[in-house]
Amino acid sequence: MSGQKNHSDIFKIDGVGVNLERFHPCTTKEKNELRCELGYSENDFIITVVAELNKNKNQIMLIKAVPELKTEIPELKILLIGKETLPVVREFVEKEELSGIVQFLGYRRDVEKFTMMSDVAFSASLREGLPVNIIEAMASGIPVVCSDNRGHRSLVKDKETGFLFNPKSEREMTDAIVLLYKNPALRAEMGGRNSEEAKKYSVEIAVEKMAGIYKECISEK
Repeated sequence: MSGQKNHSDIFKIDGVGVNLERFHPCTTKEKNELRCELGYSENDFIITVVAELNKNKNQIMLIKAVPELKTEIPELKILLIGKETLPVVREFVEKEELSGIVQFLGYRRDVEKFTMMSDVAFSASLREGLPVNIIEAMASGIPVVCSDNRGHRSLVKDKETGFLFNPKSEREMTDAIVLLYKNPALRAEMGGRNSEEAKKYSVEIAVEKMAGIYKECISEK
């Protein structure tokens, strides 16, 4: 069509945006109220893993470390939130009799409640883009423990907002979790940094940037 321009420009925005009214830091009182509502104790050390259970998300790496972790963290609870497509995870939990520690919660519409009441968010993904579940955890003011890949590196400042571990090193992973368990002040410090960092990923900023891109494209026609 004559007069029509072919645009090859690439525009970058920081993800699709996170609802910061839905995911936000909780006071200790609010966190304990959520735990009471959902059936957890104030003393539980809760790790949430929000993702479909599959090979790439690699939840099995954490689950296989539970027998060791529970010797250091007696109050450990691991919440797997997402559709199950990897039977080996449940099979391992049943074989090792870990159902009191590892819980399969399936797909949930109230993910924010579980995220905000948690102590740590976790991901062992082999590959990632810009993971929304980690941004949501950051917005909730909790530290994150993530495998070292491109997507996680774009979000997590190692030893500042959380920990990045070699996906081939179970020791690096467990050391990070135990360190956070033993240091509530470190969790609070990292969580505070995360809630500030997550503000640039708000849905309002994403919409504003997208509107600017469309405006620029339209004005060039």
